[in-house]
Amino acid sequence: MKIYNLNVLVEPKEIQDETDIMNEMFRQLEKDGQETIIHSIGGNVAHDVIKKVNISLFPACLTAGTKRLAFEISLPTKKDLGRRWFLKRLEGNNNKTYLLVATSDVSVIHIELN
Repeated sequence: MKIYNLNVLVEPKEIQDETDIMNEMFRQLEKDGQETIIHSIGGNVAHDVIKKVNISLFPACLTAGTKRLAFEISLPTKKDLGRRWFLKRLEGNNNKTYLLVATSDVSVIHIELN
């Protein structure tokens, strides 16, 4: 199975924490109309679709001296991560908990599920 990853760097708004940000991202990306975008992935180990990462892939000039947080979004289909509406939802001005600062290119990881 392949898992496609997109890393995002966000600036928390006011006193929002990482859980609030992940919950908002999940709600924004869960569906596109009737189509479910976020799917659970089987296997012995739980797979987090959206998670905070401690080691940022973004350059220090974007993260040093800030309260910015890096998150990884992992989905089993690349088409969803590459859709324009997907990125528009993340960068929208109506986000209550965060401001999108940067995104990475979509990367692929091959994993074996037992």
